[in-house]
Amino acid sequence: MTLFDWCAISEKGHDLESNEDCVVAEPGYGIFIVADGMGGRPGGGQASRVAARTFMETLRRVNPSVIAEPNVLRKAVDAANAAVLAIGSGEPNMKGMGTTLTAAILSDGGNRIVHVGDSRLYHFARGLLTQLTQDHTLATELVAREYMTREAAAKFPLRHVLSRAVGTQATVEPDIDNLAVRPGEWLVLATDGLMKTVPKLRLAEIMAANEKAGAAAACRAIIKAAIDAGPRDNVTVAVVRLVG
Repeated sequence: MTLFDWCAISEKGHDLESNEDCVVAEPGYGIFIVADGMGGRPGGGQASRVAARTFMETLRRVNPSVIAEPNVLRKAVDAANAAVLAIGSGEPNMKGMGTTLTAAILSDGGNRIVHVGDSRLYHFARGLLTQLTQDHTLATELVAREYMTREAAAKFPLRHVLSRAVGTQATVEPDIDNLAVRPGEWLVLATDGLMKTVPKLRLAEIMAANEKAGAAAACRAIIKAAIDAGPRDNVTVAVVRLVG
């Protein structure tokens, strides 16, 4: 059985009435999830909670040995998508609700990344912070197709518009990838509120300064850096280290 040192914190952004982020962890199954309800849409907070919990509960109902199999993970995303879509379809004021969903699956049957949207998963080891997910945004898609440079994308007015989300369409295609992580190494899951306030280099510095102190210290330090920057978005972080 894999053991973890982990901590998760979600904080409301400055002057926001509600927190549309959600973080769910089930270390007994090796499942860690962050989700960010779509800003400016009704029911964003409900969308993130329903998606994350439906994804989790779907995986908890299967044999632990097959949790990391791609077909099982796709079914869990399908279930989350259908659950959010059903709420949006059944309640007129919730129409258009949606959410990101980024998960790390760390099981005896294998390690996987499941990703939809622009929340992120990072790997930290030996002082190096590596982004493992690709943002599903309009700007990222345009850069990938060479319609826009990265410099232009950083100033693009619609750079935060999602090209993929859970619960907005009848189907959604998640990115499902292998996850290479060894005992003693770290994973950081975060919603985009963190990226808007704490640059990648600063995040790496915080992890390096706090990794000996443990997950709780690292997570609190990351959140403090984000809140001190005066975020206009909610900030959610989950820090996970494989112990054995």
